[in-house]
Amino acid sequence: MIDCLRHAATWMAAAAAVLMASAALAQPRSGLSPEVDAIFNRWVATTCTGEEERKLIDELRRHAAPLAVAFRKAIVAGPPPAQLRAARIAAEVRFAAREKFPWQDYRIEGVSEKDLAAFRRVSQAAYVDDQVRRFSTGYRSNAIAGLGIVGGPGARDVLMRIASNADDPLALAARDAIRSSRP
Repeated sequence: MIDCLRHAATWMAAAAAVLMASAALAQPRSGLSPEVDAIFNRWVATTCTGEEERKLIDELRRHAAPLAVAFRKAIVAGPPPAQLRAARIAAEVRFAAREKFPWQDYRIEGVSEKDLAAFRRVSQAAYVDDQVRRFSTGYRSNAIAGLGIVGGPGARDVLMRIASNADDPLALAARDAIRSSRP
């Protein structure tokens, strides 16, 4: 089981490296200086917590005006095409590794045989599409959280509109951003 976890962690690290490299190679967003664009890219790709997150939030607040515009655009547009391509490639790599994994050599507990069979039946296309959708939703969710932090004219209205749509997968992120935003 340890080897399984180590193998999964290796592929996840490779995928993260591909995504971070694509962000680093991307051209700065229109209207953002390279420094502010780097802050934006770190935020929308972040999973940091604690002190690292607090430092990044301080950087967001120092550049609130240009970031508010960038976050609003990111909520609508989602990740740039290059990042979506990188996410797709990383998901394809993970799926290939998953297909090669020797399931028969491990006893898996806590999951029914029916659920394991369903997991194994997922096609590459379905898996990759799901992973890309999740990446895009996470990117947009982080943009929503960023907008909640930096605020700006109309930010609360944008967040309220998203939060009030129960069918929007970003509604929960918008509600959280409203709760944590500065008045």
